[in-house]
Amino acid sequence: MGFQYDDNGNIIGQEDDFLPGPSPLGQFMNENVDMWEAPLEEPEEQPAPVAKKKIFDPEAAAAVPQFRTLSVEDLDNLPDPEWVVDGILPADAMTTVFGAPGSTKSFFALGLACSIASGEPFNGASVKQGKVIYCVGEGLRGLKWRIEAWKLANPNADIDALNKNLIVLPRAVMLLDKTESGMLANTAEMFNDDENMPLRAFVIDTWARSLTGGDENSAQDVGNAIHVCESVRAKTGASPLIIHHTGADGSRERGSTALRGATDTTIQMAHDEVAGVVTVTCKKMKDGEPFQPIRYSLKQYGHSVVLTPVASGYLAGNTTEPRDRNYYIQRAQERANNPFL
Repeated sequence: MGFQYDDNGNIIGQEDDFLPGPSPLGQFMNENVDMWEAPLEEPEEQPAPVAKKKIFDPEAAAAVPQFRTLSVEDLDNLPDPEWVVDGILPADAMTTVFGAPGSTKSFFALGLACSIASGEPFNGASVKQGKVIYCVGEGLRGLKWRIEAWKLANPNADIDALNKNLIVLPRAVMLLDKTESGMLANTAEMFNDDENMPLRAFVIDTWARSLTGGDENSAQDVGNAIHVCESVRAKTGASPLIIHHTGADGSRERGSTALRGATDTTIQMAHDEVAGVVTVTCKKMKDGEPFQPIRYSLKQYGHSVVLTPVASGYLAGNTTEPRDRNYYIQRAQERANNPFL
């Protein structure tokens, strides 16, 4: 039977001596009543955050240069896009020639360089004569035989001009090295001192050798190397001509797609060794109409070979009409009148 309690909470029928004493916790709480019954202090009101003001410093702003801008009228007054090699190599623009090992991409690039340096038409295509710097990253010893073969294949060319205007840089330029990239810019500016015979192009053969120490698959490394080439182009107006390898599937350039994105013209080389035919295909022409595929055969001259068009005529059957502004306007009108073109 349990205890019965009165209104004060005491057990009925028990003496005080038999009542259980207070527990330690209860005694502590009774002795510190003020602590438990003290009112809670309200937190102090925090001041509202002060918004930061943008302070314009006219003196500091004046010390920073501004970007140069162009109006639409300014754009209209700019020179029209031009060609170094008509229909193939645009002026003041980057071009990439890529292909598998043995696709004769270096032969093609050397043919372009020799035509520009000598002023000799390239397979019938007119050229703007000027100096060319050829950075030889591989095959230096065989280069003299290739140039000799080109001279034999083009007996009407101005050989004295070729010997003077084709400048051979006998090693790869490390484009990711600040010192060497600066040396390339200084060398290009040195050979761009003659207005009548300016530097028209510089050849990077090969892209892989020039990215030594970097990663072809890295967009950052490729972007930095592109920036070096574009800086030289901006200072001299010379067109960078990049020689590169194909990727594993053989359909595009090896490594980062940043190179394709930055290139104005992309040309692919393919060598059918069984048929003995080299096919040159324009994969990209940023500011013009891609040229039709050109077929070449390799013909022996002296100790080396030269790419010779299979079909005769300008660009193996392409139009002989110069690709200037009027040409593209006419082509646009033809397409408007005939949707099947």
